[in-house]
Amino acid sequence: MIKVNLKLAQQEQGSTLVVYMFVLAAMAAVAVASLQTITLNLETSQSHKKGKNAFYSAEVGLDLAVNDIINEFEDLIPYTESADQAGSDGDGFITVNNYRNYKVKYKITNPLESYLYQTVTGNTIIYHYAHTYEIESEATSLKDSSRETVHEQIRILETPLVQYFVFYGQDGNSADMELFPGPDMNSWGRIHSNGDIYIGSSSFNKIRLRNYDNNNNMSPHSMTASGNIYTYEKHDGDNYPNTVEVKTTGTGTTFTPTETVTGAINSSNETSEESRFGNYVLVNEKPYTTPSKDLFKRAGFYEQRAENPGRPGIDGMTIIGTGGLGAGNIEVHVSRPSYTDVTALILAGESSTGNPVPDLPMPIIQESNDAFQDCRENDRDVDTTDIDLYSLGLWYEAYLADQGLELAGDGMLIYTSRSPDASFTNNGSDLQAIRVITMDATSSPQLVDETTLATDNPLYIHGDFNTVDTHGVALIGDAMNILSNALTTKPCGISWPDLYNNYGASTTTINAALFAGHVPTTPDGSVYSGGLHTYPRLHEDWTQRSWNPTRTLNINGAFINLWDSEQADGVWCIGGDCYSGPVRNWGWDVRFQDPDFWPPFIPSIFSVERVGFLE
Repeated sequence: MIKVNLKLAQQEQGSTLVVYMFVLAAMAAVAVASLQTITLNLETSQSHKKGKNAFYSAEVGLDLAVNDIINEFEDLIPYTESADQAGSDGDGFITVNNYRNYKVKYKITNPLESYLYQTVTGNTIIYHYAHTYEIESEATSLKDSSRETVHEQIRILETPLVQYFVFYGQDGNSADMELFPGPDMNSWGRIHSNGDIYIGSSSFNKIRLRNYDNNNNMSPHSMTASGNIYTYEKHDGDNYPNTVEVKTTGTGTTFTPTETVTGAINSSNETSEESRFGNYVLVNEKPYTTPSKDLFKRAGFYEQRAENPGRPGIDGMTIIGTGGLGAGNIEVHVSRPSYTDVTALILAGESSTGNPVPDLPMPIIQESNDAFQDCRENDRDVDTTDIDLYSLGLWYEAYLADQGLELAGDGMLIYTSRSPDASFTNNGSDLQAIRVITMDATSSPQLVDETTLATDNPLYIHGDFNTVDTHGVALIGDAMNILSNALTTKPCGISWPDLYNNYGASTTTINAALFAGHVPTTPDGSVYSGGLHTYPRLHEDWTQRSWNPTRTLNINGAFINLWDSEQADGVWCIGGDCYSGPVRNWGWDVRFQDPDFWPPFIPSIFSVERVGFLE
C-alpha cells in the first residue's frame, strides 16, 4: 500500500507541474498581449497627439487667412480688386515655414459675387454686403510624418455706416459719446459707441428715442455701447436721471410704451436692464474697427479711387486747390472716359472746347481768401475751395454727353483737398478748408446723383444742402462745420446785440450723412469738447428769441465720428461769438434703409461669420 501511494503522489506532482507550466504560458501570453496593447495604445496616443497638433496648426492657417482678409477689407481693397491671394509659392498658397515645428500653408479663393445679406442686431434688421471666401489650410510636421488639411468657408459682412444715426468709433477716451442738449430732443435710428455713452437733458427736459421720424415713417432704433450707459455728464459728474425715454416696442408711431433710463447701466444690472428695454438698449457690446483717417489723406485710398474708381458704375473726380487766389490754383480731373484735366472747361463753363453749357449756374468752383473767421480755431481766417455741387453735376452730365456717355449710374465719388501732401498739418496763419455752397442765385441745393465727397481738410456746409430732389450723400472731412443760409461773412470779436442782429443764423436744412472727427473731452473731464450735440460745429448766433423764432437747424442723415480731428483741433467753446445752441431737429434719414440710396465708397465696419467647415 505504501508503494502504491508514493507512485500516486509522484503522478499527481507531475500533473501539477504540467498545469503550472500551462498557467505560466497563459500568463506570459497575457503579459505579452498586454505589453503589445500598451505599446499600441502609446503609439495610438502619440499618433492622436500628433494628429491633433497638426489639426491645431492647420487651424492656425485658417486664422491667418481670415486675418489677411479682414486687413484687406479694413484697407478697402476688395472694393476694387480681386481678394484672391496670389500666394508666395506660385501655387496660390501662402506659407509660414515654421510655426511651432509645423510648415503651415493656406490658400484663399473668392468664389461668389457679393450680395446683400440681413442680420438682426438687437431688435433691428441691418443690411450688409456679404463676401464669401473659401479657405484651405495645410499643416505638415517638420519632425515626423503628421499632416492635416482643413477647409473653411467664411462670410465677411461689410456694414455701411450710413445705417446708423450716430456711430462713435475709435477706442478709449475718444470713443465715448456724450449727449446733453438743453431743450427737448426727439431722435430715431441706431446709436452706437465703442466706449461709454453719457446721455441726458441738462435742462431736465426730455430726450426721446423713438422708432419713427418726424414724418411718421417707421425707423429702426437702438442704443448700444461697448462700455456702459450713464445719465451723468462725463466732464463734471452732474447727474440727469429720468430725462431719457426709450420706446420699447417696434410698432406704432405713438411714443408708448416707454422705459426711462434711471442711472447707470453696466455689468451689475446688464441682464435686467436690457430686458426692461426689450433689448433696444444694450451694453458691453463688441467694439468695431473703423476706417483709418489715412485713407482720406492726399494720395490715399479715396483720392486714388476718385482718379480711377475701379468699378464701372461709379464716376470719379478730383478737385485740388493749391492755395491762394486765381484760376491757376485749382486743378480738376475726371475719371471718364479717361483720367483727364478739365480745369479750363470747368472754369469756363464749357463741356468741350467752345461748347458752353446752357443755363449753367456760374461759377462752378472757386477759391475764396479770408472767406470768414473761425472763432473756435483761435480766430483764424479761413481760405476755402468753394464747390457748387449742383452746378458741377450739370456740367459733368453735359461733358459726358459730348463724349457719347451718360452718368455711370451708381453714384459719384469726389475727392477734394487744399493740402499739398499727406503730411500737411494746416497750422499756418489761415485755415485751409473746403466749402460746399450754392454760389449763384440760379443754382439749387440739389445733386444729380448719389454722391460721396471726401477731403482731408475741415469741411464747411454753407446753407441748405441736398433739399431738392434729394439723393443719398456722404460728406467726409477732418471736422464738420455748418454755416446757415444767413451767413455772408463772419468776423470774430463781435458782441451782443450786434452778434445777434447782424450775424444771427437762419433756419437751415441739410440732408446728408456726416463723417468726421471731433476733439474729445479730456480723460479726466477737465475740458469738455466732444459732445454729439456739438459734433456739427456752429459759428453763428442760433439763439431763438420770442421775436425771432426761426432759427432751427434741421439735419436729416447720420453723425459718424471716426477719428480725432487733426487739422481743426480747437476745443469747443460757448458764448460770445463762439457758439450758441440752435433748436435741433436732428434724426436719421430713413431712406438709408434702401441700398439704392447709398452713396458710393461708404466707410464701413466688418465682421466675420463661419459658413462651413470640413476636416
